[in-house]
Amino acid sequence: MTIEIETSRLILRPLAPSDVEAHMSMMAEPEVAAFLSFSKTPEDRMSRWRQFASYLGHWQIRGYGFFSVFEKSTGDWVGRAGPWQPETWPGLECGWGLSSRYWGRGYMPEAAIAAIHWTFLRFPDLPRIISMIDPDNRNSQAVAAKVGERLTDERFQLFDYSLQIWAADREEWMGRFASTAG
Repeated sequence: MTIEIETSRLILRPLAPSDVEAHMSMMAEPEVAAFLSFSKTPEDRMSRWRQFASYLGHWQIRGYGFFSVFEKSTGDWVGRAGPWQPETWPGLECGWGLSSRYWGRGYMPEAAIAAIHWTFLRFPDLPRIISMIDPDNRNSQAVAAKVGERLTDERFQLFDYSLQIWAADREEWMGRFASTAG
């Protein structure tokens, strides 16, 4: 089964080995690595490759995972978004990452809404979806709010980082966004 999600400006499809260089390039951007790497700086090439391999493996283990996000008008890889739940995660998360070259265009809310919609359709008994966000990551918090998530009182300790948990209730979210999702 081929999965492809189309929005007005984007195409989402499961991560593929051919996306590795674009992903590693994004993760080498200091602005992106500040919130998406454990060191808060760009990791070495091997670490970025291993991260990407874990994302590909997530599809094999769980049957779902991050989607590559492409700009429809150019075909350019702009980032990733989608469901993600590694071992010990407190719930099914919609995560995202966007190359800084594409910031400010509204791509990530558009991609995340499409990914959340796909996730709720794929898992009809899922009561909510979460996003775990660094308290200093204002851009990601803005995306979470735009896609219908609210900050909860919950936190998740990921190594040395205490992450905020944002969440969207399925019924409320579907009522608000399902008709406009990709």
